[in-house]
Amino acid sequence: MAPTSILLGVLLFLRDVHGLTGKRGIAYNNNNPSKDAVYANLFKGDNKVSWGYDWGYPSWNLDSSFEFVPMLWGLPNGPDPDWTAAVQTSGTLNILGFNEPDLTYDASSNIVPEKAAAGYLTYIQPFAGTVRIGSPSVLWNNVGSSSGGAYNTATWTQYFLGNCTGCHLDFAAIHYYQDCVTPEGQNGAVWFEGNVTDAHDVLGLPIWITEFECYGNEEQQIAFLEHALPWLDSQDYVERYAYFGAFPEYLINADGTALSDLGNTYANI
Repeated sequence: MAPTSILLGVLLFLRDVHGLTGKRGIAYNNNNPSKDAVYANLFKGDNKVSWGYDWGYPSWNLDSSFEFVPMLWGLPNGPDPDWTAAVQTSGTLNILGFNEPDLTYDASSNIVPEKAAAGYLTYIQPFAGTVRIGSPSVLWNNVGSSSGGAYNTATWTQYFLGNCTGCHLDFAAIHYYQDCVTPEGQNGAVWFEGNVTDAHDVLGLPIWITEFECYGNEEQQIAFLEHALPWLDSQDYVERYAYFGAFPEYLINADGTALSDLGNTYANI
């Protein structure tokens, strides 16, 4: 991973944490028969989930008991009044930008660092001081993919920060995907915790894990969460996190009518 010195020459203002509810959140979309936040809203009630995001900026009628966090997923073609309106909506306290620009697959925004920095300065930085701004969401356990060049995640982040002179970042957003069980038979949470710690050590910012998941069956994922969630809650520098995701056969049952056993574990442990 790149050393802490990658931040030299980049102006990062840290402000007091304000307006934050609980740490635990949900990633969701409107890909369901009702075309709204129906799966996310199954988390409404007496549990630890307090915020949500949907990789965009319509909230799809997310229940008002949750804080909605808008995201500018990728580079727009030009100024978008809907993005401006979402950021300026009453109750918006935090915003996210560029989803996995360090990766090249179809579901990533795949932006070279120089263009990502220019996009941040144009479309995100104007809101500094009115909302809290997150960094691009990068896959922090990624070591080999590229984005328009031979950039692993650490190198991509270094180049982004080097080009985003004057950027105001309040927190760093990262993703993590790896096996639930290590080859040695350990709980994969030990890998996860090491990656989160490394991100904080390198970036020197509060951390949001806006996507994370371990690969395994439901029993293995529950064991992972039973280890990882108390650890996340005990780390002062971890502001927020969202396990993947509010979808049937993930945190929602196969019928889409209630939380799965995994979802209940995530909501309540």
